[in-house]
Amino acid sequence: MSLYRPPITVLGATQYERQPTASLDQTPSQDQWYTILDTKTNVSVFGIRIWQWNGNSAAKSVRLRLTIDTETILSSLTSIAHNTHYFGVINAGGNLGIGASELNAAMYGPIFAKSFKAEIQFADTPGTGQKLYADIPYAKLKATTL
Repeated sequence: MSLYRPPITVLGATQYERQPTASLDQTPSQDQWYTILDTKTNVSVFGIRIWQWNGNSAAKSVRLRLTIDTETILSSLTSIAHNTHYFGVINAGGNLGIGASELNAAMYGPIFAKSFKAEIQFADTPGTGQKLYADIPYAKLKATTL
């Protein structure tokens, strides 16, 4: 009888490895959806930041769509000012919105998911030199060998 047990690789319960921030730098078209992050790995998402820039300094309408573990939530269309940061927020009722300030991270914390997809829709006619930006800092669950 052998007492040898081969090493087992498992996902650590709370060990996450920070990943390069997922980002979007897009010249958008009207009514198109753009993917910011799409991962099937266990993740912890720390926030969603979006902004737009155009030579007309005009506000433009966007909306977010998140798919978290196969459940999709959609924000309403939100007009965001030129060259101003906005944040994707999920309130206590589970509704997705776009706000001018982040929610209190100590109160709401990161989003933990087995799979996560974040998309943004640009809903207006693009302005002169129009750009759409977004970034999502996140971490992946780290595999541990026992």
